[in-house]
Amino acid sequence: MILSDNETKVDMLNNRAIAKTVVELIEESQDKPISIGIHGDWGAGKSSVLEMVEDEFNNNSEIECIKFNGWKHQGFEDAKIALMSAIVSELIEKRKLGTVCRDTVKKIWKNINWLNIAKGAGSLALTATTGIPPIMLLSNVLGNLQSSFSNAEKIDTTIESIGQYLKDTKVFEDTSITKEFAEFQTSFSDLLEESKIKKLVVLIDDLDRCLPEVTIETLEAVRLFMFSNSTAFVIAADESMIEYAVKKHFPDVMDLSDKNMGQEFSKRYLEKLIQVPFRIPTLGEVEAEMYITLLMIGSKLTEDDKDFERLLNISIEKMKKPWKNQGLTISDLYDVLEDRYTEVRNEIMVANQISPILASNTDGNPRKIKRFINMLLLRYKIAEARGFGDEIDLSILAKFMLAENYLGDFYKEIATETGENGKCKVLEELENHLMKISTESSRVVDETIDNEEDQNDFLENGMSEKCKIWRENSEICNWVKSEPYVGNIDLRPYYFASKEKEDYFFKQIKSENIRSIIDGLMSKSMYIASISDEIETLTPEESKYVFDILSQKIVGQGNVTNKPKGIDGIIELVKLHKELQSNLIRLIESFKIDEVGIWICSGWDKCIIDKEHKERLEKYYKLLSEKGSPLVKSTLKTVRK
Repeated sequence: MILSDNETKVDMLNNRAIAKTVVELIEESQDKPISIGIHGDWGAGKSSVLEMVEDEFNNNSEIECIKFNGWKHQGFEDAKIALMSAIVSELIEKRKLGTVCRDTVKKIWKNINWLNIAKGAGSLALTATTGIPPIMLLSNVLGNLQSSFSNAEKIDTTIESIGQYLKDTKVFEDTSITKEFAEFQTSFSDLLEESKIKKLVVLIDDLDRCLPEVTIETLEAVRLFMFSNSTAFVIAADESMIEYAVKKHFPDVMDLSDKNMGQEFSKRYLEKLIQVPFRIPTLGEVEAEMYITLLMIGSKLTEDDKDFERLLNISIEKMKKPWKNQGLTISDLYDVLEDRYTEVRNEIMVANQISPILASNTDGNPRKIKRFINMLLLRYKIAEARGFGDEIDLSILAKFMLAENYLGDFYKEIATETGENGKCKVLEELENHLMKISTESSRVVDETIDNEEDQNDFLENGMSEKCKIWRENSEICNWVKSEPYVGNIDLRPYYFASKEKEDYFFKQIKSENIRSIIDGLMSKSMYIASISDEIETLTPEESKYVFDILSQKIVGQGNVTNKPKGIDGIIELVKLHKELQSNLIRLIESFKIDEVGIWICSGWDKCIIDKEHKERLEKYYKLLSEKGSPLVKSTLKTVRK
């Protein structure tokens, strides 16, 4: 099961403690406005904290929670108006205020609509630096609309609406901008009072994803609401991104000595807006490892599973004092899961294997951890869907993904050093070396050598240069020493499962020796005879690989009327590796009967020696004698006599 990356009320990080503290502060503020910041890096869990805050308030009818996602509203309209409209409309809907507070609702929408029309007219009247009276502005808007639009029917509604606002002197009796915003604040305060809400809590998320100007406009709208009693704003954002937006919006703030104060001003701006800042702490090693274990188990058990809930509760208790425990131990998992432990044994094993490297390389960032695990599970599922899942071990796939993500150059070098059989001898060499020096019995390999430097030289004796280079890198050594050991396994399925960006493994023939043999087998008979010893020393896997390459080269030549290059070589290969006779017969049978030349009629007796394979060759010859070309039929008749 792929893990959801959305915000969640399920707490795997002990972040509900932050949510509960936020709730307490809001309740203690009574009818006074309060602003709270939930800060943290990308993926730290800010959105989930907001979900938990809302969840904590769910059973309190005197408090209303409204969520606003700045990023989702970006690009639709003015950010100030978007926030104002969203808060008012959701409040009216949730509390059914359309009939209860009809007059106040009507008045507040007039305030918002006026601001919206003024903004849509392209006016600067809404900025703090202009004093253009709104009545004059709207009169000009009427004139512009009538002169600029040819489709009178399309604009009738807008003109009628503006005309109504011009008549509404009660709302716009004062033409100053400050008064217009004051009208909205008064209307909004009346709405809160009439709705019997003790506290309106607005949860603002994803503000740090917005463009700088959208971020500033939204924050300015928050400041507008902060003059209203009984409001609380909880803003989840990376404070560094907010500071960047402020600095971008006010790039040339100067002090009396003409010193640019942009950086300092951005910090002060945020400090004034956010009364109480919370920063989500980074996960430590123990907490990160527990989180990884929970995610891996959660990929098998659902979040509402009773056993998973019990495990979650134990984890949260341990996270409260991580310095006093070792996280989730095998005993803990056995005690909670009991008979169900076997269901998730593989996931627990993978979690234990990847935790140290994954925790340190993600800096304890929950989203980075979850993304890695999701990619691992996704690749495993794709391998199953594509039909080679039985070739993939989840723990080995996880280990190679760690190398791919955090030791990229080393990951590529493994592919380069891997042989045609998919095994990496250098990797196996380093594994054996590290296992030797890690055991008590091999600390003194030779009792006659008591100098540590000489001892290392002794251990290095016969070590390949690449292995020596890898051994000098502590991160590589830590990866190599982590289980499972992979030096003696076929790595091809794992590189194939991970080749979204680059095909590391199947580009070329890696072994210089095998490349030389293949080139030789494509040459003339005399040269082929000179490398027979090298051909004979090929392992069964290597000889099969060479046969397949030669077959592709032979078939790729297309024309089989004349003897293709490589036929003499493949005969010599099969002569020295008789297990390939069946493969050769299949190659012969693939040649088209009516196109193949007279060369097909002889030479196979050098390598086709087993009875069953001779019989299959005879069947092919029989077809040739019936359907082959006249010249082939004649030649075959002569040869067989």
